[in-house]
Amino acid sequence: MSVAGLEVSVDGDVLRLAGRLDFGNAAAAYRTIGTSLAAGIARIDLSALGQADSATLACLLAWRAQSEHAGRALVFSAVPESLRALAQVSGVDVLLRDATPAAV
Repeated sequence: MSVAGLEVSVDGDVLRLAGRLDFGNAAAAYRTIGTSLAAGIARIDLSALGQADSATLACLLAWRAQSEHAGRALVFSAVPESLRALAQVSGVDVLLRDATPAAV
């Protein structure tokens, strides 16, 4: 599936994001991926995510909350360092606590 500049693929319980997730497409991505989370996604792989901003962080945290509300854990892998830094500056880095960093 695709959302204006963002490719979304699912492999088992892993959802992969490729491209950009930012202010321009965050609302559409939030709705689209929220539907996949209801199907049991356990991990979001960010290894191919290019552009990211505070809207990206907001989506990740909202998806995590949605999963936790449904009684499921959601983890993030290959979180870009710029997104980790934004989370730290925003004081929400603890919510990415079980995320794995992107390879350098």
